Parts: sequence; structure tokens; C-alpha cells
Amino acid sequence: MWFRYKRRRFYELASRIPAVPGLIPLVLMLQFSYNTSDLIFELIKKFSAYAFKNGGIIRLFTGPKLYVGITNPEDTEYILKYCLEKENIVNFLKSIVGNAAVFAPVSYWTPRRKILVPTFSLKIVYSFFDVITEQSNELVDILGSDKRIGTGQFSVWNYMSAFTLNSLTETALGVKVTGQRTDNPVIKAVLDIFHLLTHRMFHIWLWPDCIYKFTSQHADFKESVRILYKLTDEIIQKKRTELRDLDLEEYNNQASGSTRCFLEHLMLLSGKDSGLSDVELRDEISLLLLAGTDTSAVAICNTLKLLAMYPKVQEDIYIELMDVLGDSNRKLNRSDLKDLKYLNMVVKESLRLFPPVPIIVRKVCEETVLPSGVILPNNTAVIVFVWGVNRDPNYWGPDAHCFRPERYLSDEKSSLITTFSLGTRNCVGYQFALLVIKIALTTILRRYKIVGTEEPSAIPNLNSTFSIMLRDKENYQISLEKR
Repeated sequence: MWFRYKRRRFYELASRIPAVPGLIPLVLMLQFSYNTSDLIFELIKKFSAYAFKNGGIIRLFTGPKLYVGITNPEDTEYILKYCLEKENIVNFLKSIVGNAAVFAPVSYWTPRRKILVPTFSLKIVYSFFDVITEQSNELVDILGSDKRIGTGQFSVWNYMSAFTLNSLTETALGVKVTGQRTDNPVIKAVLDIFHLLTHRMFHIWLWPDCIYKFTSQHADFKESVRILYKLTDEIIQKKRTELRDLDLEEYNNQASGSTRCFLEHLMLLSGKDSGLSDVELRDEISLLLLAGTDTSAVAICNTLKLLAMYPKVQEDIYIELMDVLGDSNRKLNRSDLKDLKYLNMVVKESLRLFPPVPIIVRKVCEETVLPSGVILPNNTAVIVFVWGVNRDPNYWGPDAHCFRPERYLSDEKSSLITTFSLGTRNCVGYQFALLVIKIALTTILRRYKIVGTEEPSAIPNLNSTFSIMLRDKENYQISLEKR
């Protein structure tokens, strides 16, 4: 009673926010604990739908902890711009990447961001254009050797993951590692890490380390992290050797400070007072490998699935490709992407409907008044339902759930409103991710036709599940035919 009395202002403000109906908090916790990733995604959809009807905001308690879910775009923008602390639930990810920029407390993140942001400037990102194009050409060549082309469905996930992994290591990290091997153990390790983290996050009895370390999942988790760290350490060692063997004056002549890659920039600062320690360096690279590989691969695969379901959209992209590039095999150049306006609209719509990261969690550290007028009490965990923000009919209109790339012909709204977050704590590499996605799709569609069962409804239904990322349960089975 005394605890509740001391928090009476907290509970008063919480009571003004619409509660999720028909769900007792304890029962909800048990649902999270005993069900699979499928339930989590279903809850994201159901909570979003309920928020649509209640001003874009809902609340639920798990014990004394208040969670507020948001789909209102204006409130979302405010939260992402001004509430910068991460909620404690992300601490499980910190067991891999420590205080890497995405998960670090604001006190760590603020100086770190000043180091990281310049490494993904638009100038640097577009300096990678030719390398990413070469990687995409290698991707379609490797796909062409698969005997299942033209014979039926097969999973393209490992192909896309190998492509995004190698594009990332050769550009942002400046190191050639393994080539596009679909049997690369890092691909499976990343999937396993996300799956095991999701399982632990939503099984509350696994939260204490003293319990989790005695489970078989902990052993699997440690092995997956070991594989990831092995690659990270290999990359760091290769780049250290390269920089050590290169005369400093010669290096400065080859690359000005404005065009150094992500890893070179961090290494040149590491060891200085303002720089990163070796552990911090490994944390940042591990995070880049985890997030950078999977988000782009998921986005590419989701778009391919959508094009199989909507052949008219695919045909319109191909016509545009022929208009801009012709039917030759000429090399893609930077100006081509600007001219591929319909492809850009399709990518936006794919990211809007199926954001790779469907939720963002922030912590409110003081009583906060949202643009909608709702007052959030101190120490509230805010869940931004990216899935819901990007499908809110109050913002996008009655066709919010429909796959309609043409909406961007006249609509100023951007599908990227929350897909890559907003504000100073957004995804620093989102321009790089978009470039990888667009180059990959352009190269694939010039060479292959995506074949599948046409979706009669304008509302696509991808068989998705939540595993940190929003991914296909069937591992992206599609059919490809050579053009």
C-alpha cells in the first residue's frame, strides 16, 4: 500500500492511457513466456490495431512496470527525437556488443556518435557504389549456378545474407574476408543469436544469468557469439596489418579523412584519449555485422517475395529498368539509381509494410507531455510499434495495409518515418543500407524474373515471425527464372 501511495501520481497518469482490453498483466506475462516468436508478432499486430482506435496509444503493466505502446506518428517522432535512453530489455543484446552506439547509455552514446556519424556520410557511402555493384554481380552469377533456377521454389536467404555480409566487410570495414559463401558459419550464427535472444527476452525465468548459464541454450548462444567474434577479430587483425604496413604519408595520399571507411576511421582514433579501446572497437564491429547484414538481407528478401505476389509491379520495375539501362549488360552507375523512380517507390513501400525491425524501445526518464496531450509518467518503457506507425490508417489512409507503391507519386509521407528510426539516435548506416538494397534488386531483376502465386488481395500476407528482426518463417522460399 505504501509503495502504491508513493507512486500515486504515476498510477494516476497511467490510468489516463487506454488499457489493452481483456488481458490481465500476469496472464500476458505467461503468454509471452510459454509461446513462440509467432505470438510476439501477433501481439504487435493486435496491440497496433487497438492503438489505432485509441488515439495511437495503449498501456499495459507487467508487474509494477508500465509499458506504453505508440503508433501515433507525431508522438513517435517526439519520443524518438527527445527520449534517447534505451529500455533495460535491450541489455541482453549488450552481452554481445557491450556499449556499442545503438545500445549505450546516453552518456556513452553522445561522444561515440560524433565519431561514428562521419563514417557513414553520403560521400563515403557513395564511394562504395562500385564495390557493392561488383558484389551484386557476383551474387547473380552464384545464383545462376544453382540448379534449382527455373525448377521451383528454394530459399534465397543464405545467398542474400552472404551478399550483404561481404558488401559490408569490403566497404564499411575495408576488408575482403571469405567471398559469398552460402555455407559461411557466420550466417547461421547471426540467425541463431537473434533466435536465442528473442527466446530469452520473452521467457522471464531465463532473465537471471545464474539460471540461464545452466541451460543448453546458453551453450548454443556462447558458440554463436564465438563464431561472430572470430570473424570480428579476423577483420580487426587484417586491417591493423594493412595500416601498419602502409606508410602513413602514403595512406594519407590514398584516402583523405572524409573518405576513410568506418573501420579505418575508428582504428585511427583508437588508443587516443578520445578514441575507442580494443574492446569497444570489437563491440562496434560486432554490432555492425549483426545489424548491417540482417536488416538489408531481410529487406531485399521481403521485396522479392512481394514482387512474386504482385507480378504487375515487378513488370513495371523491369520496364523502367529497360528504359533507363536498356537491354544491355552495361555497368550500373550512380545516376541510374536516381532515374529508377518506381523502384525507389517499391523499396519505400516494402520497408513501410514490412520493416525489418518492427519495434523500438525507449525509456522515459522524466514526466513527459506528448504532442497528443498524453502525459507519460517518469520511468515508463515506451514501445514504438514501427509496424503500427507505418500502417496507421489515421495517417496513411484507408489503404494503409495495401501494397501500393504509387502512393509516393503524390504523397509526401515517407515510409522511412520509423523504419530506420528518427532523430539523433537513428540508424547511422541507413543510407548505406538503402544503397545495398537498391543495387541488389536492380541487379537481380535485370537477370531474373521472380515467380510465385499471384496475390488476389491488395493486402499482402507474408508469413512473418519475430526474431529481433521481422523475418519470413519459411526462410524466403521463392522461384527464379532466367530472363
